[in-house]
Amino acid sequence: MSSYSIIWTVKELHLSDGTTIAYRICGEGKPLMFLHGLGAESSMFQPQQEFFSQHYQVIIPDLRGNGQSGELTCHPDTVLDQQTHDIIELIDHLGLSEVVVVGVSYGGVVSMHLLARYRSRIAAAVLCDTFSSTVQHPVLNCLVKLMLPLSKIGWLMDLATTGFYKRWPLASAYFHWLFWHLRGNEVVLQRKAILSIDYRAELRQVTQPILCLAGKSARGSSLVKMMRTTEAQLAHCSSFVIKNSFDPSNLCQPERFNQLVDQFLRQHYID
Repeated sequence: MSSYSIIWTVKELHLSDGTTIAYRICGEGKPLMFLHGLGAESSMFQPQQEFFSQHYQVIIPDLRGNGQSGELTCHPDTVLDQQTHDIIELIDHLGLSEVVVVGVSYGGVVSMHLLARYRSRIAAAVLCDTFSSTVQHPVLNCLVKLMLPLSKIGWLMDLATTGFYKRWPLASAYFHWLFWHLRGNEVVLQRKAILSIDYRAELRQVTQPILCLAGKSARGSSLVKMMRTTEAQLAHCSSFVIKNSFDPSNLCQPERFNQLVDQFLRQHYID
């Protein structure tokens, strides 16, 4: 599959502060919520929607500031608080007591923020191609700050990543589509929000089952190193490295990603 099409009907929830978030929902069974990467949106999980909606109620929101959801205008320090509060409003709107969250990249950070602030609403979590702390990497953070103005220029991001992702046609096709629909200023705002995060202490209090996944490509294992830092904090964690993959592994290696998540859910989430 080398093309990427947007095929779902979008629902809209009016939030308590007057804005809206868009979300997709399909299937029946226990609720499974997918949280997308930085600047992305819910169609990033098209292969997962098709696979998991056969056995679960799949819920995929566009985080505020992304996709078809409302504008993100808060201070960088409160971005994650705002986005996770939106998710809780959506969970309440759907009449759910708890969900399993599957967060990829930035979505993994949002998932950890949920575990830190709303732990009782999270039954289990999958954290993929993500990181629990950026304070350990001051040099990298400086480079990210320098690159911030460029990250909102969609055509430039498309040009910069085309060569790297060509080995993964589905991911390549998605990013080519995404970068021409990028909400640039809000991408920068969200990138600023994760420049100084550190969830290591909060993760030590988590008792829910957690699955950590990380892609590893021929160009390096940085995602694996970040995953090891995260899993070291967790009491009930299993982890796997997805070979020949990169962020986002759910698009680079969707079949392997789906298999690993499905195994985890069957072990920890099905009665």
